[in-house]
Amino acid sequence: MKEKGKFTVVPGDVKNSESLPEFLRGRPEIRFVSLVGVDFLGNDTDERIPVSYFLDHLREIMDGGVQTDGSSVNLPGIATLNDAKIDFIVDTTGEWYVDENREYPLENGDYLSTLRIPAFFKHGDDTYCSRSLLKETAAFTENRVLEILQNDPLFEEERGFRAEEVERVYLTLGTELEFWVRTPAEQVPLQELSMSQMLKESYWKRTKGQVRRALEETLLTLDAYGYQVEMGHKEVGGVKAKLSPDGSFHGIMEQLEIDWRYDRPLAAADKELYARILIKEIFRKNGLEVTFDAKPMRGIAGSGEHMHFGMGFVTRRGEKINLFSPASSDTFMSRMGYGALMGLLKHWALINPFVTHSLDALNRLRPGFEAPVSVVASLGKSSRSPSRNRTVLVGLIRSDNPLSTRFELRAPHPHTNTYLAAGAVYLAMIDGMKYAMTRKREELHGELTKKYGEPSIYLEQYREYVSEENIFSSLSHEEREKLYGKAPETVWDILEAFREADRSPLEQTPFRSEIIDSALRASLNKWIVEIREKVFPAVRQSLASCQRRPGREERRDKRLWKDFEGKRRLLLKDSRSAPSMASEIELLLDRRDYQKAGRLMASFMALYEEAEEVYRLYIRNTSI
Repeated sequence: MKEKGKFTVVPGDVKNSESLPEFLRGRPEIRFVSLVGVDFLGNDTDERIPVSYFLDHLREIMDGGVQTDGSSVNLPGIATLNDAKIDFIVDTTGEWYVDENREYPLENGDYLSTLRIPAFFKHGDDTYCSRSLLKETAAFTENRVLEILQNDPLFEEERGFRAEEVERVYLTLGTELEFWVRTPAEQVPLQELSMSQMLKESYWKRTKGQVRRALEETLLTLDAYGYQVEMGHKEVGGVKAKLSPDGSFHGIMEQLEIDWRYDRPLAAADKELYARILIKEIFRKNGLEVTFDAKPMRGIAGSGEHMHFGMGFVTRRGEKINLFSPASSDTFMSRMGYGALMGLLKHWALINPFVTHSLDALNRLRPGFEAPVSVVASLGKSSRSPSRNRTVLVGLIRSDNPLSTRFELRAPHPHTNTYLAAGAVYLAMIDGMKYAMTRKREELHGELTKKYGEPSIYLEQYREYVSEENIFSSLSHEEREKLYGKAPETVWDILEAFREADRSPLEQTPFRSEIIDSALRASLNKWIVEIREKVFPAVRQSLASCQRRPGREERRDKRLWKDFEGKRRLLLKDSRSAPSMASEIELLLDRRDYQKAGRLMASFMALYEEAEEVYRLYIRNTSI
C-alpha cells in the first residue's frame, strides 16, 4: 500500500474537511485533484483542479460538490441540453488514489501527482451515475437477502442454527481482466495468430523483453495501490516476437490477463476502472500499445472480463459463512445458491444489455473462441468435482475453502459497464432466492438440471439450463438454440429482449425506470455511432485497399476477382437501380427502423467476411 514510504491509497481518516488540508500540504507533489464519476456507458471523468483552488473551496466542494455541464457525460434523457446541470458529489467511502505522472519527475525524486477522488453525479435531487447505482443496489441486495434469510422457513433445517443469528449479509465481486498488447504500427498476419491459437502456443508461456518488463511493473504498481494481485500471465492468443539486433523485441502481438483479489462490489468496479488506466499507461511507457476491445481481430480470440459473484452472511458471533456453499459436501451448493443461479439464468435478458451493448462485444460471442453464446450453466461433473466448463455462460466455482464458492459469469468483456452489470445480476439473483425460500434443495437441483420439455414452476419448460459438455462440439447450432434459446444477433435484439422481458425483478429497486431508459438509450446511440463512424469507414478503407493483379491472373484468379468485386460493389457501391447495403442501413437508421437495420447489418458483416476470404485466396494464388 506504500511506495517510497508514502501512501498511494489515501487513509480513511484523511477523507474529511478537517484532515485533508494537512495531508495535501504534507504531499507537495500532489498538485491537482480530480473528481471521478462514471456515466451509464462506463466513461469516467478526469479533470485537473489545482490543489490551491481545491483548498480555497474545500468545504464547498466536500459538502456540496462541483457543478458542471451534464452534456459532457453520457446520461441521455436525464442531463439534457435545456437541463444540463450536474453536480459531482465527493464519495468519502470509496478508495482515493494518488495518481502519479511517471513522465513528470520532480526535483525531490517524487512525481507530479493528482489526487483521484471518486464521486457521484447528482441531477436535481437524485443521483444518476453508474457508481451511485451500484452502491444503492448492493445495499438494497444485502437488505433484501437478509429479509429472505430471516423469513426462510427451512433455514434452520439447512444451516443448523436459527435465522435470527444472522446479523448482516455481504456481497463480493471479482474481475479478471484480459487485453491484447502489441508494438505500435506493426502488423502480424492473422494466419500466424490463428495457428498459434489453435496450437495453444502462448497459453501460460513465459513473457519476455518489453512485455515482461511492463507486466511486472504493472503487477508491482497494482500491489502498491492495494489490489492484492493474484497473478499475471499470457492468455491463449499471440505469436512469438522477433528479435532485433539490439536485443529488443518487435512484431509483438500477445494476449495477457491480470487478476487481483475480490472486493466489495463498488470497490471492485472502481479498481477495475483504474487498473485499465494504469495498464495502458505502463505499457505505453514501455513502447507497447494496449487494447481492451472485446474482439480486436476477427477470427482470433477476444478478450473477456469474467466476473465472479459471491455472497455471504455474518452471524452475531462474528462467523462468516458463504451463502452459496452447501452445509455438507454431498451436494453442489446451498438452496440459496440454487435460487441465485436460477434467477440469473431466468432473467438474463434483463442483465444482457448492461453486459453486451456493442458490435465489438457481440463479435466476441462466437462459437469456437471460449466465449459463451448460450444461456446455460455448469455445476461440475459431481459435487466433489468443481466446474471449469469454458463453453457456458455461468460456472459454479468451488474449492476446499467453503468461503470461495461463487459464480463466474463469462460473458462480460473489458468494456462492459461492471457497475450496471453487477447491479442487474444481484437483482436477478434476489428473484431466484425468493423462489428458493420454500423449496427443498433436491427440488431446486431437479428443476435447474431438468431436461427439455420437463414441466417447471420457475424456469421455462422447453429449455435446459445446465450442461457439463462442450456445447460447441457436442451440439449443432440448431440443437443449441432449441435447448438454450436463440442467441441475439444484434444490439437491437438485446435491447428488444429486455423490453419484452418480465421486469418485475427490477421494480421498486434502485434501477428506476428513468435510469433504465437512459442506459438503454446510451447503448442504442453507441450502436448507431459504431456502425456509421467506425464500422463503415473501416470496411471502406479495407476493401478500397484491395488491388487487382491482372498480370498474375489465371482463369481461377479471374473468377475469384470477379466474385470479390461483386461482393465489394454490393456492400459499398450505390447504383442507379439500387443503393448499396451500407446506404440501405444508413437509411433504415435514419428512419429508426432498428430491427431491419440490425438484420441487414448482420448480413453486411457476413458478406464482408466472405469478401475478405475471397480476396485472401486471390492474393495467395496470384503470389505464386
